[in-house]
Amino acid sequence: MKLRVFLLTLFMSVLTLSASDAWSAEKQANKQGNKKVTSSKQAAKLVQNKYGGKVLKVNKQKNNAGYRVKIVKPNGQVVSKKVNAKTGKIENN
Repeated sequence: MKLRVFLLTLFMSVLTLSASDAWSAEKQANKQGNKKVTSSKQAAKLVQNKYGGKVLKVNKQKNNAGYRVKIVKPNGQVVSKKVNAKTGKIENN
């Protein structure tokens, strides 16, 4: 009986560690910008979070490669950034 409890506890511990490792890897990938972007709203939020300011316009590219987001930065500068739909990375034009 004690052996069963020990083995069950060991098994549960291994499962918990495996799940937390997988979650950590996914979280790290998202931090690095490796997140699929599926909407113009999501693309706008990514650019706005990085550069601040106000979103003026979001255009989806014809080949579904990503989105072009135009913003006004807090200093008044208007910039346009491309968001890669597959990776979520923000690129310069």
